[in-house]
Amino acid sequence: MSEYNEDVELYIPHPYGVKPKGNFYFDSFNKDFVDSRKLGLGLFSIFEDNFIIDSILDLLDAEELTKTINLVSKAFYIYVQEEEQWKMKTINKFSNGEFKYHHSWQYTYKSNSDKSFTKEPIPIQVKYFYSDYLFHIHRCATVDLEQFEHGDSIDRRTNLTLEEFTRDYLIPNKPVIISDACKNWEAKNWTRETLAKRCGDVKLYINAGVFMNVKDFFYYSEHCKEEMPMYLFDHYYGEKVPSLLEDYSADAYFKEDLFNVLGDKRPSFRWLLAGPPRSGASFHKDPNHTSAWNAVITGRKKWVMYPPHVVPPGVYPSDDGLEITAPSSIIEWFINFYEKPDSTDIIEKDSLEQQQKENDKKNTRFKLKDKKVNINQQQKQQQQQQQQQNKNDNNNNIENEEIETYETVKPLEGILHAGEMIFVPSGWYHSVLNLEESIAITHNFIDSNNLLKVVDFMATKKKKDLYNEFTNKIEQTYPGKLESLRNAEKEKQEEIKRKEEERLKNKKKSIWETTTNDSNNVPTSKSFSFSFGDLSDNDD
Repeated sequence: MSEYNEDVELYIPHPYGVKPKGNFYFDSFNKDFVDSRKLGLGLFSIFEDNFIIDSILDLLDAEELTKTINLVSKAFYIYVQEEEQWKMKTINKFSNGEFKYHHSWQYTYKSNSDKSFTKEPIPIQVKYFYSDYLFHIHRCATVDLEQFEHGDSIDRRTNLTLEEFTRDYLIPNKPVIISDACKNWEAKNWTRETLAKRCGDVKLYINAGVFMNVKDFFYYSEHCKEEMPMYLFDHYYGEKVPSLLEDYSADAYFKEDLFNVLGDKRPSFRWLLAGPPRSGASFHKDPNHTSAWNAVITGRKKWVMYPPHVVPPGVYPSDDGLEITAPSSIIEWFINFYEKPDSTDIIEKDSLEQQQKENDKKNTRFKLKDKKVNINQQQKQQQQQQQQQNKNDNNNNIENEEIETYETVKPLEGILHAGEMIFVPSGWYHSVLNLEESIAITHNFIDSNNLLKVVDFMATKKKKDLYNEFTNKIEQTYPGKLESLRNAEKEKQEEIKRKEEERLKNKKKSIWETTTNDSNNVPTSKSFSFSFGDLSDNDD
């Protein structure tokens, strides 16, 4: 019996016969070979695949795609089958959520538009059609998620007291998984069936821009097979189904929430989450520099986290940090950039350059929002800027300290199981991948430990409405709190600076420093000179 190699990805053929371009050369030696793409597209073959789908076929309606373009050639037939375009057509036509998902998005659109349509399509295999773009989409939709289940570097605690949590995690702004945080919740008994019954006909928001009832959404979740599944992400569930709020409480660790001073005017802060495997959240920082907690009710979630000053690979924040450009899908980031943890934390320097070269060649589709940028140079600059900003914020003037990037700092990662809760510190980059269908709850909050970060971040925004409203309410409700926190922070930074100066002063001097520096470690006028004789004496 052969041993299974977990590093070798299982090859799953494309349903329509599409192959990566790397197969073109060897297949071209076959006697019956013909370039199906070039032959079937004619003059259109000069265009990239994504341009044909997003810029040409997108101009056509469903009937034109099905009854005209679909029949032009086998090449156009393949483009018409691409699922994302049919998904958007369905959502645009049935934005009220009045549709039932079946089989595929193309079938869903047609069967809901015409109730007499019941014929499920049988894929036609097209020989000798090569497209990295289309095969990559297929790969992202079918890759085995088990390969991403490694890594457990986030602290995992049980029987954690409030004092321990505050001292070890809240104040240091460090993530932690609390394994027994939900043990007394009624919400731990939620299932897809009970949640559907509790919510009834109430429609909740889905991140694709559509509202659906919970029963229909879970049917979709069970049967969908796509790269970027829809994700239930509703922040008004507490208002729509108030009884759900009675089933849980995180006051044991997160009772203080200063955003409450805004009352009904506070920004969105709680969400009910649910989705199939491959759904989740791409890399981001929580809004307004708030902290958060996330509790899993059913399923499992893979978390990958980077500290505030380390920009994750393949992620490009704007200068103000308000927008983030990332790969098109969560699973694409994991395929292209995720590295399975090994038994050692040592990163060889000579491997870093090779890693960067490999990352530069990734087949990644970025959401650039029509901005023409130099991706690699931009990320390097942003990493340096954020690292420097982090040092400035902490008044840390350690000389010659190496700039930390994702190449030198390993992420924290772990799997959040049903019944567990994770603390997401302010400013941390994090991405979440559902390894299986899951239901979860998350709340964002402001407490005394992250209040100054939130206020300072709000002050950077062009619109100061929220900043003015929030700071005024804080001052009215807690007079002198902001000033007191700023004074305490100033004293803390002065103490850090004093200790650093003391460390440098007491640092063991080298022979050179002993010879050339005075008692205050300041260079003197003393120096050494070296001579190899008068140059005029040389024979040359």
